[in-house]
Amino acid sequence: MRVKKQIAAMAKRGNMGKPTVAVIKTSPEKVLEDIPTIMEMAGVKTALNSETTTILKDNISWHYPFLSANTTPWQLEGSILALKAASFSDLVAVHNNTVVTDPYKG
Repeated sequence: MRVKKQIAAMAKRGNMGKPTVAVIKTSPEKVLEDIPTIMEMAGVKTALNSETTTILKDNISWHYPFLSANTTPWQLEGSILALKAASFSDLVAVHNNTVVTDPYKG
């Protein structure tokens, strides 16, 4: 119920308007330091409230690391580090029950 109230409050404040997209060129060596930059460019502090729980939805849907189908480790790590640096302290990672992975396959 708390989430529904938060969504309603965001809609009332106008925080659920048009999405913002930010793009930068990065490299494997710089991706973790570039994630906070791009999150700031996209307006993370305007879009999210650091005083409430922030849910990170990881996608781990396949046995093998298909980059377009799964959340990559550096995306999740970079997002967590960037959010913590931006004073988001209550972070929760979740996934749904449609995961089709088999831990024995890899």
